[in-house]
Amino acid sequence: MHKKIIVYIPFNNINVFGKINTALTKEWIDKRLSIFMNYTLKSLKHQTNQDFIAYVVYHVASKPLIEQAILKYSPLPSNISFIAHNSYEKAVNEHIASYKYFYEVHLHSDDMYHKTFIEQVKNYKHKNETAVLICQNGYIYDSIHNRLAKYFNFSSSFNCFVYNVEDYLKGHRHKVVGWMGAIRLPHEKLEKPNYINHCHDINVAFIFERESKRNIIKDVWNDNQGATALFGKEITNEHEKKKILKDYGR
Repeated sequence: MHKKIIVYIPFNNINVFGKINTALTKEWIDKRLSIFMNYTLKSLKHQTNQDFIAYVVYHVASKPLIEQAILKYSPLPSNISFIAHNSYEKAVNEHIASYKYFYEVHLHSDDMYHKTFIEQVKNYKHKNETAVLICQNGYIYDSIHNRLAKYFNFSSSFNCFVYNVEDYLKGHRHKVVGWMGAIRLPHEKLEKPNYINHCHDINVAFIFERESKRNIIKDVWNDNQGATALFGKEITNEHEKKKILKDYGR
């Protein structure tokens, strides 16, 4: 009973770019849920280690629409469920109480992790002072035009917060201010290309064409000193592209 891993997946409970009202509509929920089922859920089901719990967190005001929309799909695995945002903390507290450490993995509801990511986190031995494990290397994927490229982000949202359970239950939370907040915490880096940041037609925060203007160098995973984010080599070989996507659950 050493470490508990819970994947926190915000669905429509965060006011991204002031679009919260749009994210509470049936049209948005239905479309975003389809993306989650076809990308993020497959990535979670593809993990080589299934010893985790994943909560897809929705705004409580959208509960009836969420419950209605989910009925169109096959039942979720027992370790993955949707939960109202005002119930998340209680559920977490109940699951972690008998453990020493709580690892809170962060994943958006349209993105993907490499199939070994949970395994990596499960086996990781963090330093005593570490507050977050950060993934800087990954890919950017445009599912509209089937384009894939290497990507680097200095302080990405693909990270895992490390908590002492006793401290967490007493109310301690890591404070992240701004998009560079994670890197300012005591951290360690997971060097593998662990994530796919997914661009699609309702992603308001991440756009493939806009990110491609960061194409300064090709070897972004190794030659990135001083950069905050870099768009790297595009994968044009179809066999290679399919092989990479398969490792993320596609």
